[in-house]
Amino acid sequence: MKSNGNAKVKMKSSIAQKKENLTGALFIAPYLIGYIIFQGLPFLIAVILGFTNVRYISKLEDASFVGLSNFVRMFSDVDTMKALGRTGLYSLMYVPLIMVCGFFIAYMVNKGIHCKNLVRSMFFLPYVSNMVAVAVVFKLLLGPDGPVVYILSALGSENPPYLLYGLNTALPTVVCIAVWKGIGLNFITYLAALQNVSADLLEAAQIDGASKWQRIKNIVIPMISPTTFFLMISSVITSLQNFTTIQALTGGGPGQATTVMSINIIRTAFTNYQTGYASAQALVMFIIVLIITLIQWRGQQKWVNY
Repeated sequence: MKSNGNAKVKMKSSIAQKKENLTGALFIAPYLIGYIIFQGLPFLIAVILGFTNVRYISKLEDASFVGLSNFVRMFSDVDTMKALGRTGLYSLMYVPLIMVCGFFIAYMVNKGIHCKNLVRSMFFLPYVSNMVAVAVVFKLLLGPDGPVVYILSALGSENPPYLLYGLNTALPTVVCIAVWKGIGLNFITYLAALQNVSADLLEAAQIDGASKWQRIKNIVIPMISPTTFFLMISSVITSLQNFTTIQALTGGGPGQATTVMSINIIRTAFTNYQTGYASAQALVMFIIVLIITLIQWRGQQKWVNY
């Protein structure tokens, strides 16, 4: 009898578990279906097209398999290689700047300043702002007839720089605007991490004679290293895939001064109608992002403290 009772309890428990699993599956089903349709399927199509010579204006049946020709062509294409180099340069400027500035602002706010909620909102507001609207504002500010040029001229500059329109200044300017736009996420995330750092531990270190820099270096930074790891991965991916900011501000110009790989891929696909070649470029960028992410993931064991 006791054995039968245990079997019934186990059966009821199993049925309840199956119902719970089914409920969970139903809740995530819309997301999974949407992901497969709008992410997985296009990615699979792009992989297939990357090995063909299909053109945007031609029929699929007119395309033919070309093997690795698109990939070989990419590494002998001067414009594409320059775009890849600019992408790397953009990332090298963007990632350290947004990481350091995000941490510094969060640290200063966490130390205790007046109107903390106002400051938090002020830095996070650009992050949720529409990029096209932000681009319009900065174009007006930095344009030839904008207030920045007017102020520099009034201060005595004979040839004030057109920051968004100069071959040497356009990319750094776009990076600075992108950092201003995106720093809200880093700031809020770092602020949350800093608020979880033990105040007792910092106070004990101060009593033992540790300087402010020593407390930051040996206590604060190690304790928030998981947050730094997460933000570093997301910042690198954002910088390598950035399209909206550059397209809205400069469209890849002047000339090709801000033409990074995302701009180059769109241009190749929809201006030059070389869909197969553009798909190959996109696949190479995906592999680059994946490799960098895996390197960061492996490297975290040496400096991330959980």
